[in-house]
Amino acid sequence: MERLPKIAGETWFNTKSLSPIDLAGNVVLVDFWTYSCVNCQRTFPFLQKWWRLYKDFKFWLVGIHTPEFDFEKDPKNVERAIREFGITWPVVLDNAYFNWENFANHYWPAKYLANKKGHIVYTHYGEGAYRETEEMIQTLIRENLGKVALPPIEEAAEGEGKVCFRPTPELYVGYERGFLGNPGGYHFDKESKYSPPPSLENDSLALAGWFLAKSQYVESIQELATLFVRFHATEVNLVLAPTGNHASVLVDFNGQPIPNEIRGLDVDSSGEVKIHYPQMYNLIKSVKPVVGTLSIRAKEGQFRAYAFTFSGCSSE
Repeated sequence: MERLPKIAGETWFNTKSLSPIDLAGNVVLVDFWTYSCVNCQRTFPFLQKWWRLYKDFKFWLVGIHTPEFDFEKDPKNVERAIREFGITWPVVLDNAYFNWENFANHYWPAKYLANKKGHIVYTHYGEGAYRETEEMIQTLIRENLGKVALPPIEEAAEGEGKVCFRPTPELYVGYERGFLGNPGGYHFDKESKYSPPPSLENDSLALAGWFLAKSQYVESIQELATLFVRFHATEVNLVLAPTGNHASVLVDFNGQPIPNEIRGLDVDSSGEVKIHYPQMYNLIKSVKPVVGTLSIRAKEGQFRAYAFTFSGCSSE
């Protein structure tokens, strides 16, 4: 049985630095996350509940924030995300991937649950398995403290009444992991004018206008520079950052304003998304499947686009 590796980092939130001595004799749930990851964000309500219910039963929840993108290394960005998401459990920055490598982890989110002896007895990758995870937490607490009174486990409401399908997969925009439908693909690390293809294939990206292509992102250079994505999903999210202090984009669907019934939470009634911070922005949110093309066009300032994520669950 594998032992819980040492958790280390210079920057901690919501706690002092935690050592192996602090964690010894406790049930410990380790959660790997990064703040622009929509799959991580969906787990936060369950993590918050477990921390609230069990922190007085010799239980520690430790979040390890391992960044996917460079802007997620900035402690100020992480601190703001922790505050906005209402995260109250201990979090340590893992910018050098020290903990990620010690756990041999490969996923966001990922959970590792250790018993009072420091042995990892349960793991789960991705979303879901909330009841199963909570049952394991309670089992380990009772092994540690005996017959203590613990709250009944409620069924997770997420997914109830929904029919799910395979949506467009995650699409990275930078050239390291991305692919463009433009003739000739990316122009690496230089400002270039892109001509869009005559048509856009399903689950693909294209650019029109002047962009700078970097390994993690593409950056708009001139007003009207446009990023296109052809998708099939009920929800579309895009990780965006302003080049300076602020930027904004206009988002259209199939060349028209986004219908109100599918307009994302971060898109205003005029189709504008204001980009104040580097984070994930919700562009489409629908109760039934949507197929089409989104265009994201620079309006004010310059934007950087990192990755699209999609969801595929319908309530109809």
